[in-house]
Amino acid sequence: MVRNRVRRRLREIVRSLASRVAPGWDVLIVARPASVVAGYLELRDAVALLLGRLGVLTAEERAG
Repeated sequence: MVRNRVRRRLREIVRSLASRVAPGWDVLIVARPASVVAGYLELRDAVALLLGRLGVLTAEERAG
């Protein structure tokens, strides 16, 4: 049940960020144990930060 909750949260986060991902990228997210106790906003911010660091987000998103 916990695994499914984390999966649903991450799926929604990726869906909400999908328009910001530069074309040509496939993204694989591995949920670590800490994601179980993290809130939605914390997970969203972490995913967005990591995608930005990796250069996966579009240029406009990285600049702003």
